[in-house]
Amino acid sequence: MTVADRLPVYFISHAGPNQAVEKSATADFFDALGKKWESFSGPNKPTSILVLSGHWEGERGVVKVRTSETNELYYDFYGFPDELYKMKYPSKGSPKLANRVLEILGKAGIPAEAETKRGVDHGVWVPFLRILPTPQIPIVQMSLAEMRHQPDEEVFEYHIRLGKVLGQLRDEGVLIVASGTAVHNLRDIGAYMRTSQGVGKMQVAPYVAPFDGLLDQIALAKTEEERERVAVKDMAESKYLRSAHPSLDHLLPFHVAIGAAGGDEGKVLHKAFMLSMSMSAYSFGEAA
Repeated sequence: MTVADRLPVYFISHAGPNQAVEKSATADFFDALGKKWESFSGPNKPTSILVLSGHWEGERGVVKVRTSETNELYYDFYGFPDELYKMKYPSKGSPKLANRVLEILGKAGIPAEAETKRGVDHGVWVPFLRILPTPQIPIVQMSLAEMRHQPDEEVFEYHIRLGKVLGQLRDEGVLIVASGTAVHNLRDIGAYMRTSQGVGKMQVAPYVAPFDGLLDQIALAKTEEERERVAVKDMAESKYLRSAHPSLDHLLPFHVAIGAAGGDEGKVLHKAFMLSMSMSAYSFGEAA
């Protein structure tokens, strides 16, 4: 493929399971994104989709890749309406893509293992219900690496490297989608919900906009070197980091995305702040 034929990379904020049935600006964005993907044609038409979700971290730093031919759903949430536990999303997997991912990770020295028992989690099927309601393209989910006891900079660098290795798949007809949440603090969501009820309008935590702005800065950076410097050093030193992400699981898909992007141009596709969360989405290498 030529550079012009290389498929783009996306980072999306997937929100909670209720996004599958409720109306919202983010649901509308997912609808529009799906129409965009369906318009891709020729060399730019993806043959398969590789998705990383903030809800799956491989054990002891080992990346896991689903190699199953079918995608059973994993209802990895509790306390939601019964209808959400009955929802289906009958997408197919791709053992061919999964084994290709395992191959390139192995060559790069990144520990990785096949997984067949775990279903795809709601970080995948909830947004994809909106994006591609009738799934025709095979979808493979893979995990992040669990690195909870490592310094933040090392964790960021590792996942950028993971993205760089995966980036070559963009030349092989694979659409890479990193599904996390731009700002994700579930600890504070109840407090801001109660505050919002008291004043009659939605209150947004003070760290949401500043940290979200840092993601914008990274996505829109003019060079790959600047992008990675801000995504590693500046982000690790940000006073808003642990308020915006008490744990890093929903942030790390963003680092995988910018790694896979290389020096390709970034775009801000969507903005929506709510309580202690941001639903921002970005593309990299997307044609005008």
